[in-house]
Amino acid sequence: MEGKQTMLLEGLLPVDVWNAIIVLLILFGVAVAVLKGVSFIRDEIRKNKERKQMESVDFGDEIAEKVMDKLTPQIDTKFKEFNESFDKRFDEIDVKLSSDREELRSHTTQLNDHERRVSRLEGGNRALCHGMLALLERDPALTSAQKAMKRFLIDGEYKEEDWN
Repeated sequence: MEGKQTMLLEGLLPVDVWNAIIVLLILFGVAVAVLKGVSFIRDEIRKNKERKQMESVDFGDEIAEKVMDKLTPQIDTKFKEFNESFDKRFDEIDVKLSSDREELRSHTTQLNDHERRVSRLEGGNRALCHGMLALLERDPALTSAQKAMKRFLIDGEYKEEDWN
């Protein structure tokens, strides 16, 4: 067996089988390396895309939009409740205002009526005073009463001693 090689299969020597196995292992290693390289390149491309997106997008705006999306329904609900409460209070105020306006009209009418009566009474008092003065001026014996009456009517002063 020293110079002679034995054959495993027809026409194949053990060296050929070992060579085939080594070639297959090398091909397998190359395939794995190529797949790893492709995977690495894909990851790098994906990372670059994400990096570009992150650079182009303003996260503040995105966060604000998401917060507003969550808060808008709550704000709308609170605003609706506030408006309903506000409208209810204004309705109550309008009713009170209407009531007060009617009461004010009533009081104004009463005050106007009282003012007319007082004006008539003042006019009547003046007429009576003029009549009394005319009577006092006719009788010379009532001169002191006449002077006291003039002082009262003209100056608005009333002194008890003037009437004696």
